[in-house]
Amino acid sequence: MDFFIKGWQFWPAEAGADATTADQTSAEQLWPALPQVPAMQRRRLSPLTKIAFEVAFSQPIQAGTPLVFASRHGDLHKTLELLTDVVQQQALSPTQFALSVHNAIVGQYSIFQQHQAAHSSVAGGDSSLHYALLEAVGLMLDPEVDEVLVVYADQPVPELYQCFEQQPAQAQAAALLLSKHEGLAVRLQYQGGAPHACGQQYGAQAAAVYPNPLQQHQDEVQALKSFLYSEQSGSVIRTQSASWQWQRRPYVATA
Repeated sequence: MDFFIKGWQFWPAEAGADATTADQTSAEQLWPALPQVPAMQRRRLSPLTKIAFEVAFSQPIQAGTPLVFASRHGDLHKTLELLTDVVQQQALSPTQFALSVHNAIVGQYSIFQQHQAAHSSVAGGDSSLHYALLEAVGLMLDPEVDEVLVVYADQPVPELYQCFEQQPAQAQAAALLLSKHEGLAVRLQYQGGAPHACGQQYGAQAAAVYPNPLQQHQDEVQALKSFLYSEQSGSVIRTQSASWQWQRRPYVATA
C-alpha cells in the first residue's frame, strides 16, 4: 500500500535513544511535562497517556482528521491494580476502570482537544503499530478523508508479567500523520509471518532467509524510527507475527 507520511514524532525523541533510558532515569524526570494540559487534569493522566499526548500534540491536524490509537499492552498497570482490588475484595473504582480500557487514551485526547472526528483503537501483538497503519490507510480510502493521525504508545509490562513478556524494554510512543497527497512517499507491504522459534519446519528457503529466528524479531517502533531518520531506500521490519517491507518512493504530485 502506498501513502505519504506528512509528519512524525517519537518519544523518546532522540533518533538513537537507547532502550535503557527508562531504567536510568527517575519517573519524575522521565515523563513529559505537558505544560499545555492544566495541572488538575495532568495529575490524572497515567504515564502511558502522557507519552501518547506528547507525540499526538506534535502533529497539527484538521477538525475532521480521524484518529487511530494503538498499543500492544494498553494501560496494563491500571488493569493489574483493578485485579488486585478484586483479589482483596476491595470496591472497584469506576473511574479507574473507565481509564483502563484500551480506547481510554484516545477518548481522553479527543475530550481534551475537543476533537469530534472518528477514532478507533488497535491491539495487534508485536505488530500493533503496523496494524494501526493498515487501519489508517483503510480509512483514507474514504474520498472525504485526506489524512489520519496514528498514535502508538506502550510501556514495559508490570513485574508480575515479566516472566511472560519482556517487550517493550522501555516506554515508547510514536505519532505518524498519514496523508494522501503530501509528505514522505512510502510503500508498505505485508510479507507474512516470520518462522516461529518453536520447532516448525519452514523449508530450506525460509531457513536461508531466517537463519536464526530467535534473533530476527525486532521492536517495530525502534526499527521504524531508525528507518525514517536514515537515508535508507528500504527496510524490512520483522516481528514475531509478521514481516513488513518499507520502501521510499519517488515523490509524485497527486491531485
